Amino acid sequence: MGECDVSYYSDLRDFIQALEKRGKLYRWKQPINKDTELMPLMRLQYRGLSDDERRAFLYENVTGSKGERYGMPVITGVYGSSRKILGLGMGCEDPQQIYEKWHHAVTHPIAPAIMERGAVQEEVHAGEEIEKIGLTMLPAPVEEPGFSGAIRVTAPFVTKDAETGMRNVGMYSGHFYGSDRFLAGIARIHDAMLYHFPVAQRRNEGLPVAVVLGALPDIAYVAAANLPYGLDELSVAGGIRGRAVELVRCKTIPLEVPAEAEIVIEAELSTEMTAREMAFSDYPGYLMAEHASKQVVKVKAITCRRGAIFPAILVGLPPSESNGISRTCREMMLDNYLKYGCGIPEVLEVSCPEMGGGWNWWVIRMRKSHPSKPQQVLHAAASMGTTNKVIIAVDEDIDPKDPEMVIWAMSFAMQPHRDVQITTGRVPLLDPSAQSLMTKPEERSFPPPVGCSGMLIDATRKGPYPPVGLPKRPFMERALEIWRQQGMPPLRLRTPWYGYALGMWGPEDDETGDKVTRGDYFAGFKKEK
Repeated sequence: MGECDVSYYSDLRDFIQALEKRGKLYRWKQPINKDTELMPLMRLQYRGLSDDERRAFLYENVTGSKGERYGMPVITGVYGSSRKILGLGMGCEDPQQIYEKWHHAVTHPIAPAIMERGAVQEEVHAGEEIEKIGLTMLPAPVEEPGFSGAIRVTAPFVTKDAETGMRNVGMYSGHFYGSDRFLAGIARIHDAMLYHFPVAQRRNEGLPVAVVLGALPDIAYVAAANLPYGLDELSVAGGIRGRAVELVRCKTIPLEVPAEAEIVIEAELSTEMTAREMAFSDYPGYLMAEHASKQVVKVKAITCRRGAIFPAILVGLPPSESNGISRTCREMMLDNYLKYGCGIPEVLEVSCPEMGGGWNWWVIRMRKSHPSKPQQVLHAAASMGTTNKVIIAVDEDIDPKDPEMVIWAMSFAMQPHRDVQITTGRVPLLDPSAQSLMTKPEERSFPPPVGCSGMLIDATRKGPYPPVGLPKRPFMERALEIWRQQGMPPLRLRTPWYGYALGMWGPEDDETGDKVTRGDYFAGFKKEK
């Protein structure tokens, strides 16, 4: 697997060292208030730096608004602040290698191994300590100071089907509701609530939940990927790291968690008790202020490593860390699904742009081997889940990660009456455009009668086109030599940077073009009789 043939990390601390070695970590040594300063600093990076410039931030001196001084550092951006960091998290120096690495992991999973002990249980906090201190020992930051109605953690949640033992690891949020309880930010269409919650409810039991904080990046990625139900996320993580994920049994609930994690919250989700959530920001880029009812989760224990590091995943207006993780996982899943699950080798690349939140806007670059292929690709992509909204197919010379190129394709290779299809039965998740925010949450979750809609756009060329309107490659390469010889500023060339034929061009046209470059400017004109 080329660039991905590197040894995977032993734990999060090892990964942090790898980031620092590559200039992808910034250490904040001065006191930083987690309630007013920590996330705004991270926000500046996302609003003001390019993807290549973004780093993980390690806050070593964390304080609170009431004078608290936490002995626990906070790290943000460690899983997904840039494509380079995501690539390294997959064990790849070159981020372009992550797609084949993902396919290898999905097709070569390695089952986890149960260990007798693990570093994550070096300290165990339970009983009266949870009731009095509990979640407040964790330096969870306020994400959107001035708007956030509570604090929360976003992390992999582990649950199991009490009857089949089927495990799920999903990326969800826990909204702190007190020192010993939080609200489960888990959508009803996600596996934990769709499959595991009803079983616990039918048995009149609580649902054990383990919140895993500070595991290796592969755990975060498989949790965010929405793998098909029944495919064990921890086994796929084993495929990524090339060895079994080592697990330890929780102290108070019947679940197993990664032994190398920094912190684990052991809890039980009530199937009866709910409470109203407070305002929070999420992937559409708006505050969710509907105060919907969420299940209450009672904390039983918090285990952690000595000198634990608290990872805070920023959620909200893209770009953000959660968005970086989500869209990259969606790209890996979609690439694997189309190429191998649907058997469409014409798919060359997929892109889920930042501002689409990972869910709502997909662009697929493809080789058009037959006029029917774009429709096959579009409908296959639409079948991967129920939340996609806009899916665009473009030709192989269009960079799907360059929005200007996608706009070019949609402007001049597509006709709306011919090339756009509307689908229904979509699930909006948190999309505020789905229906009036004044309607009931249960109605907005699937607006009657057919849910929300999606759009399939074939922005591929439907036949021969004239050449791209740029000089031919030899002339642009010569210009590039001159540019560099003159010491001009470094270039970041965008595709296309030279012209090429697209079918509507013949030998006679080439001959005329060659003559003009040799100074015979009138060679192409036919003489009048």
